[in-house]
Amino acid sequence: MAIYWIVYWAVHWRFLIFWSIANSIGYAGGGIVSAFATDYVSGNGGIFLSFAVMSVAIALAQWLVIRKQIAGRLWFWTTWFGGTVGGFISSWASFELAFTYGDAVDLLVVYACLRGFTMGLAQWLALRKLYQRKSQWWIVITTASWYLSIISGSMLMEKLPYFRYFTTLAIGAIYGIVTGLALCSFYFVANGAAASRR
Repeated sequence: MAIYWIVYWAVHWRFLIFWSIANSIGYAGGGIVSAFATDYVSGNGGIFLSFAVMSVAIALAQWLVIRKQIAGRLWFWTTWFGGTVGGFISSWASFELAFTYGDAVDLLVVYACLRGFTMGLAQWLALRKLYQRKSQWWIVITTASWYLSIISGSMLMEKLPYFRYFTTLAIGAIYGIVTGLALCSFYFVANGAAASRR
């Protein structure tokens, strides 16, 4: 049993490292490029386009790492859709709450949780057949990881205002580490269940 754990973690540390780096680069790169979308398209269309561009970068980065575990392009499309729609909805909801309640609501928390929930819900569609046991936890884990990464990034921006590109890399890395550990545990549970049936 100990050898199984050693081999398991040796193989999955590599996945976790690549997954974290991909999320870090996807989030930072997508964030930089998407910032220009509102320069060319104004209003809600520009905001939607901005989230679409950022979500393409995140989806592509994640898909390049996870494509061996999840065949096809379903992960890419669910991530892009969940990120785009979720980003737009969470941005709109945060704005409406700010307009209605002002400082009474922590808008960053609302934004992060809604964004994580919508992306997690969309990605769960790709995970549920592969990891039937416990896959619904992906929605909770993704919501929590978006919250943790956005709040940590906000604190870093206050402390290091001149290092905003580093901060966006850190936000993506935190999200990548938390969700990567979850994916590794899903894989372990699925393989443990398969081994126990033999």
